[in-house]
Amino acid sequence: MNIRLRYFFLAIMLHICFITNAQLPMPDNVCVGSTKRYHVNDATVPSTYVWKINGITQSSVVHEIFVTWNTVGVYTITVQEENANGCKGQLEQGVVNVFAPPIPNAGQDATYCFEATPRLNGSGGNIYEWSPSTYLSNTNTGNPFVNSPVAGTFTYNLSVTNAAGCKSTITDAVKITILPKVRIFAGNDTMIALNQPLQLNATDIDNLGFVDYTWSLSSGLSDAGIRNPIAIVDRDRTYTVTGTTVNGCKATDAINIKVFTKADIYVPTAFTPNGDGNNDILRPILVGIKELKHFTVYNRYGEVVYKTSTQKAGWNGFINGKMQNIGSYVWVAEAIDFKGNILFRKGMATLIH
Repeated sequence: MNIRLRYFFLAIMLHICFITNAQLPMPDNVCVGSTKRYHVNDATVPSTYVWKINGITQSSVVHEIFVTWNTVGVYTITVQEENANGCKGQLEQGVVNVFAPPIPNAGQDATYCFEATPRLNGSGGNIYEWSPSTYLSNTNTGNPFVNSPVAGTFTYNLSVTNAAGCKSTITDAVKITILPKVRIFAGNDTMIALNQPLQLNATDIDNLGFVDYTWSLSSGLSDAGIRNPIAIVDRDRTYTVTGTTVNGCKATDAINIKVFTKADIYVPTAFTPNGDGNNDILRPILVGIKELKHFTVYNRYGEVVYKTSTQKAGWNGFINGKMQNIGSYVWVAEAIDFKGNILFRKGMATLIH
């Protein structure tokens, strides 16, 4: 056979068996439950294809195959093209890594005191998504802060995505309870006589249940670790009380104590009952007084315009709903001090409109 003829037959064979070799985009990372399309060439190429997964022949004989991955593992996909003349192409293969969806962990349910700023403790993924976003500092981090301005129980749900891009198919929830704010009242600021015993009495304003009381400073107190110690002081003092609940929540308040050298009755020299909240009431200021016998106010005609034996009570400048005239009024007070001594005081006060 001459050289020209040999080249002629070779050209015919190349024409008959020439095919386009299949190419697979590999490796591929997928998540359980996802469906992926794998393809070679395109639909215009008149060939048939043999697809196999881990050696098992698949039903598709066209240039593409759709696979739903239901089981975690590593799989090998092969494809071989055969053209209309029966010529087979090179066997192409690729690896598919199938990953399980991540499992989110939103952390343990927890209880916090009011005004605390708890932090969530999510785990299980590389990307995080919390819902709802209410009071969260960031919904896309594993450890956002909860900045709640109100008490209550809040449930947060967590979804995660892993490094392979697989998203969790379930959510996990955590309950965060913010307890009501606790408040304590140390008592009204007061005035006492030198070395007069003063009964302190801390009050749980909202009755939330303090299990521990601590007073500071402790000097002059009968017991700094109870709700109601007795104070005997020889100078002005400020006592601060801290109450602690069974949950460890704390509240603090202070009482200021002004100390006078002796028990006495003090009455302002003037008052202005105009309703502005400043010096509207004429009342005796009692220092070291155990009992007020009476506080009586007279007009210039000697008529009684006001009388009381109630401590902290006073005259508002009215009689039968009518404001009294500007001028001076005489007051008389009688009381018993903390040692049992009777005190009698009198003076004048000017009513100013």
